[in-house]
Amino acid sequence: MAPRSRGPFLPVLAFAAVLALLALAVTAARGAPKRDVSLLRESQAASRRALLHLKSTQGEDGSWSDHPAITALVVMAMVGSGQEDFGPASDPVRRGLDFIRSHAKPEGGIYDQFYPSYSTSVCAQALFAAGTLEDEALVRNARRFLLDSQADESEGFTPDSIEYGGWGYEISPSREETHRADLSNTQLALEALRQLEALDEQDRARSAAPDWAQTPTEVAYGRAIKFLERCQNLDETNDQDWAADDGGFVYRPGESKAGESPDGGLRSYAGMTYAGLKSMLYARLDRDDPRVRAAYEWACRHWSVTENPGLGQQGLYYYYVTMARALQVYGTELVVDAEQASHDWRRELVSQLLTVQRADGSWVNENGRWMEQIPDLVTAYGLLAIQHATEGW
Repeated sequence: MAPRSRGPFLPVLAFAAVLALLALAVTAARGAPKRDVSLLRESQAASRRALLHLKSTQGEDGSWSDHPAITALVVMAMVGSGQEDFGPASDPVRRGLDFIRSHAKPEGGIYDQFYPSYSTSVCAQALFAAGTLEDEALVRNARRFLLDSQADESEGFTPDSIEYGGWGYEISPSREETHRADLSNTQLALEALRQLEALDEQDRARSAAPDWAQTPTEVAYGRAIKFLERCQNLDETNDQDWAADDGGFVYRPGESKAGESPDGGLRSYAGMTYAGLKSMLYARLDRDDPRVRAAYEWACRHWSVTENPGLGQQGLYYYYVTMARALQVYGTELVVDAEQASHDWRRELVSQLLTVQRADGSWVNENGRWMEQIPDLVTAYGLLAIQHATEGW
């Protein structure tokens, strides 16, 4: 089968490439550690083993683990590898994309029975990464679905509601616990919207809207900042009584998967702190904004590549990929910990992932919380973390 046309997405992908080059230029200006070419080659070989393992576990229906979101993560990892036999026109990616497309809903969501926001966020990113002509309408519809799924005035939420500005797993028909917005869903929705941001520019160019008018995505960013503030332990900007002042993040307003601190507040933990850091940057807060700096400084104080600080081995690979993406977006090469020791985060993360890769090329977490007992999911996380860590190496 001949490769599908990539015409309409080329301007979007070119825009994304420019952003990547600008990020690399900023990183270079700040001074990067000398890169170990041999470690890069080892990471490429490890990635190759992981990709071949995933190829061997693909289902007859084109899925991984019979799950559109897991399939999307694998597709992103394959396309992001830059290897031709795992590119957009390759058989495993083509079949994976067909499985994702089969879950597109009339209202724009892309999911099976559960987790509409979460699944749509990663599926839209996978379709966008592949950049095929036939998927432009699906990607645009998914973007609209995500914008419509944010907790806002259209659903009866006001800025005083703790759900306001966030995304959650479900929207209850009875409106009991509607949305239950959380930072995990919110960070993925914001990542997808940021990846698809160039579509806003295309729409603006086609319309008569003035240049100063906010795009729908920019409006969503503004709402999201309020939700992010309410997930951060930063007393100055969080209007919730439980907020402490260490700068880290919790799962959702009033709930931390790491439990309570000894003084009765909610404990920050690393997976959500990196999710919050990344999300604030995606929402266009400056890296020198006090909220951003507080999150980054918390992450530095709790640096680790052997555990998810605050949760140990729980959610470890989700932490790896979120950390790598957040530090990449933040634009730092060295992390200085609480003991003032300097860490080349890219090298340390890649080295750790190479150390714990299994003989068959997969990764898996012996602690199965949040589905990390599933090799397909965790191997996709591992691949994406390596790709973020080695970008521009």
